[in-house]
Amino acid sequence: MFQISLASARVNAELKQEEAAEKIGITAKTLRNYEQGKTAIPGHILRKAAKIYGVPEDLIRLPNVDDGNYDEDEKFLRYTTV
Repeated sequence: MFQISLASARVNAELKQEEAAEKIGITAKTLRNYEQGKTAIPGHILRKAAKIYGVPEDLIRLPNVDDGNYDEDEKFLRYTTV
């Protein structure tokens, strides 16, 4: 299935971050963090953004969020060099 990023959906809707954030009811910084994968986007915010952007929410590809929770094997692989 073809998907677009959250930022691309916003740009395709011809909205700047500040405009989109205001329509969604969040700050521009919060939207930027969602788009960059710094913060996980809550489902209700994703639904609202998708509606504003005119895109079905299942067509929006969300970035992986690094929450810092790794098991020991993931830590080893992430922080070692071969």
